[in-house]
Amino acid sequence: MKPSMLKNATLGAGLAMSVALPTVAVADEINVVLFAMPYTQGLAKLEADFEAATGHTANIEVIGQDVFENRITLSFTGQTGDVDVVHTPVIQVQRWIEAGWLRPITAEVDGMATKDDILAGPLDAYLVNGDRWALPFFAETGMMAYRTDLLAAAGYDAPPATWDEMLEVAAAVKTDQVGALAMRVAPGQGFNMFVFPMIMRAYGGAFFTDYSGGDLTPNMNTPEALAGLEVYSQLMNDYGPEGIGNFNFGEVAASIQSGQVAMIVDGTSIAARALDPEQSQFADQISIAAVPSGPAGRSPAIAVHGLGIPADAPNPEASFAFIEWATSAETLTKIALSEPYPDFIRASVAENPEVVAKYEGIHPDFLNLKVEMLGDAIGHYRPLLPQWPEIGQIVGENINAAVNEIMSNEDALAQSDADIADIMSE
Repeated sequence: MKPSMLKNATLGAGLAMSVALPTVAVADEINVVLFAMPYTQGLAKLEADFEAATGHTANIEVIGQDVFENRITLSFTGQTGDVDVVHTPVIQVQRWIEAGWLRPITAEVDGMATKDDILAGPLDAYLVNGDRWALPFFAETGMMAYRTDLLAAAGYDAPPATWDEMLEVAAAVKTDQVGALAMRVAPGQGFNMFVFPMIMRAYGGAFFTDYSGGDLTPNMNTPEALAGLEVYSQLMNDYGPEGIGNFNFGEVAASIQSGQVAMIVDGTSIAARALDPEQSQFADQISIAAVPSGPAGRSPAIAVHGLGIPADAPNPEASFAFIEWATSAETLTKIALSEPYPDFIRASVAENPEVVAKYEGIHPDFLNLKVEMLGDAIGHYRPLLPQWPEIGQIVGENINAAVNEIMSNEDALAQSDADIADIMSE
């Protein structure tokens, strides 16, 4: 990837030439709670770097995403003040703001010397009601990874470009030993609700009648959404590997790394694992491609994650010192080089020669394709509403029930509309 390319991306950003950490009196210990992903796991390994930079320590707790929300909600509602920095997904931020659980960091962010180095899209994802509520560290989008050898053996010299073609290719590729495609099916707003909308939206389906126009009438029970769910259900049931009904991102990654499937559609961080020869048995036979499109176009998944400060954090100045260090170009570069972490949000990291060389070495088109997918993604891919976590959970359960044939596709969508209506009326 040429360094100039990222500057032309939709998310665009300026370049900062150096990192200057603030000189503040930091508390002796900073308690940080994150959920597991390559960045957070890499950050936890750098605790000593924070101590070297500030003279103080960070207790970085990395837990499973499935238990993270309960852990944080107990801390927030109990006003225990035991968390100084919290993992803050964009899809949670409006709910947390409405509940009074986050502290705004507008002045701190706007005063950063390196602010213009942060990609504008992820940075402004945390601009709500005129205030900034977190600093991003991660912007992931959808991507396909596939086994070139298995597709070639089935007569295909290119991956499927549409979801209809995916059905055709999947039927040709699947064998008794190897499944055709793996995607997340486990229920949850960050699990199957990260991937299913890629198909639903490609067929013209939507969560609401007109989200952008403000009409939040539930609108999943439509022919368009049904077409998407039928494709998703068929792909998983007829062409997925054994046990697909409970797959989450970890199982999806492992399935292509181990040769269990020929294709996956997930996020860029999962695709990066498939291409990593240190993690993937078939890395030299795996390539990447755009997310398939449908009659309504392409709608890659998008997820932005950041670091915020709980409203009851005892020393917010110290908390922000940690956040600025953790999202600095120096720290992000170390993690980008040591982990399968291509979802950095600073332009200077994307232009770092070592980082460019690493990801070009993994795949020459990786960073270019990521930029293309970010350009195709819509910010409200998962609705940015305070109610989304609850909506995403219950709809995810309905969609999971449909794929596992506990409920019909039609009933799952009808129930989803009813459930969304109930949540929105509360």
